Amino acid sequence: MSMAFEQISADDIRDAGIRKAVSSLVRASSWGNAYLISVPLVYPSGTTVGVKVTPHQGAYIVSDFGLGWREAEGYEAQRSFGAHAGRIKDEVGVEYNASHEFQMRATERQLTSAIRRVAYASHRAAVKAFHSLPEACEQEIGAALFQRLRETFGNEKVAGELKLAGASNIEWPFAAQVVQGKRRVVFDVISPQWTSVVAAKSKFSDVRHLGPNTIPIAVVDSLDAMGKWLPLISQEAEVIEDDASADELRRVVAEAA
Repeated sequence: MSMAFEQISADDIRDAGIRKAVSSLVRASSWGNAYLISVPLVYPSGTTVGVKVTPHQGAYIVSDFGLGWREAEGYEAQRSFGAHAGRIKDEVGVEYNASHEFQMRATERQLTSAIRRVAYASHRAAVKAFHSLPEACEQEIGAALFQRLRETFGNEKVAGELKLAGASNIEWPFAAQVVQGKRRVVFDVISPQWTSVVAAKSKFSDVRHLGPNTIPIAVVDSLDAMGKWLPLISQEAEVIEDDASADELRRVVAEAA
């Protein structure tokens, strides 16, 4: 037997505990002629997502008043936030202005949808920016590694930001490569994140199957920070820290060659 659902307001909930919980999910406070509304979404820092609703000429301006941008500022991911915001605004159907605010003009009938859209866009851009941090860090470490390899082995033997097809014919990106005779040693930067580790294990395994003349090396910020992921990566490649000395780099390449 099916049960019919009846939509009710928070005030109509009989159980006091549930009524209190539901009421706390969305809160409103006044701010001049505007209202600040919190929604049941949380930024990576733990801050609740909120929107500002301002009555304006018979309609409403709904804005995240730059909360998402300030969230990204907290972990220095403004550039990534801006890039994601440019795409997300089109997907969600909101505006993103020069003040780094998601906003939307809405009629009374559109107001609920506008609050949802602006809050979602702000939250999604902040989360995307946060998740891009390991990638940005890997790129920075990779660029520094490339320069140090050039200083150690010379420009002619070193290439940076290359793609190499593995035994499967899939092309994999690598931060740098050192060529010694017939052998090449390829370096890539790994973060202690599930996505980074799984991708690295796949690419290292694939290029190792090209034969003994292709040797992968994993570069990490800290061996200790890799934690449980270190044994997994070590199955496919030697692992070194990004601040390895020139002598250590020579040793790694010499043993590979």
